[in-house]
Amino acid sequence: MTRRNLRRFVAAAAISAAAHAALLGGAWLTPPDAPPPAPDLVATLQPRAETPRPATAAAARAPAADTVFNPAAKPAPPASGEPVPEAGPPAAAEMPPEPVVMASAPASSPPVTASPPLPAQPMPSFPRKGQITYQLTMGSEHTRVGRTVQTWEFDGPQYRLASRSESSGLVEMIRPHRYVYRSEGRLTVAGLQPERFSASVRRGNRSDESIAVFDWNEQRARLGRLPQQSSVGLPAGSQDVVSFMYQLALFPPQPGRITLPFTRGTRIDLVSFDVLPAETIDTPLGRIRAIPVVQVREAGAESLAVWLASDYRNLPVRIRFYNRDGEFSGEQLASEIRVAEQ
Repeated sequence: MTRRNLRRFVAAAAISAAAHAALLGGAWLTPPDAPPPAPDLVATLQPRAETPRPATAAAARAPAADTVFNPAAKPAPPASGEPVPEAGPPAAAEMPPEPVVMASAPASSPPVTASPPLPAQPMPSFPRKGQITYQLTMGSEHTRVGRTVQTWEFDGPQYRLASRSESSGLVEMIRPHRYVYRSEGRLTVAGLQPERFSASVRRGNRSDESIAVFDWNEQRARLGRLPQQSSVGLPAGSQDVVSFMYQLALFPPQPGRITLPFTRGTRIDLVSFDVLPAETIDTPLGRIRAIPVVQVREAGAESLAVWLASDYRNLPVRIRFYNRDGEFSGEQLASEIRVAEQ
C-alpha cells in the first residue's frame, strides 16, 4: 500500500469512528438486566390471537412441547391417528378480573387508577420460559450498533425477567455500551407484581447502578442510584420498565389510553400509554400483525413504544425509544424468538 493510499485509509477510518462516536454521544436505550443463562429451547410457536386465560392447576402441571418461533411449522399428528385439535389455551376455570390499572379508556378520558395488589393466581396461558433476540439500531438511519436479548421464566407464582443490550463492532471498540436489567416478583390475579428491579448501565467509562425493592405489605418502595437510595410510597399496580411489557402481553389492553405507575429504578412516575389499532410491521422474522402501545410524551422526558405481536402470544417484537426532545433515537426489532412450555 502506497503512503498516499495509507493516508486515505486512515482518514476514512477516522471519519467512520467519529460518526459512530457522535451517534453514541447522546442517550442510549433505556430498557432491561443481565439475563440468566438461556434455557435449552427447541420446536415451534404457533400463531394464536386468543386472549390469554388463567390455567388450572392441572394444566399448569401438564407437560408441553418446547417451541421455536416458526409460523410455517405444523404439529405432527398423534400416534393414535386421532385428529390434531386446533391450538388454543388450556382448559381454564373462571377468568380473572382484568387488572384495573391496565383497563382501557377513551383517549380523552382521565387516567385510569391502579388496582390494589391481589393474591397469587395460577399462570395465564403463556410460555413458561423463553428468549427474544433483537437487532439494536440507532438514529433515523437505523444504524446497527448491537443487540438485545430478553429472557423470561415463570416458576409457580414467581417470575424472573431480564434483558441485556450491548454494543458490537466498531461501536464496541470506540465507546462500549451495556444496559442490563432484571425484574423479579410474583404473579397475582392482576398480573405481574415486581418485588425487585435492578438496572446496570455502562456508557464508555461511566457506569450507573440502581435498585428498586418493592414492599407490598408496607406499600413502600426503596429505590435510587447506588449508594443513595430513598423510600417512597408504592402505588398499587406499579411496574418496572421490563415487567410492564410482559404485563401487557399477559393482559392485552383494548384500544384507548391506559395509565400505570412505572419505574426505571430511580423514581416512580404515573405514565400513560395510547393503545393504537393493530398494524402489520416488517421484521427479520417476516411481516407480523402487532398492536402499538405508545407512551404519551411529557416535556423533557424520554419515552418508548412497544409493538405486541397479536398472533404470537402478544410478545414485544418491536421496541422504540425517543429522547427528551421527543425525537426517535433507537429501536429493538425481534430477529429470533424461542419459547418453552415447561
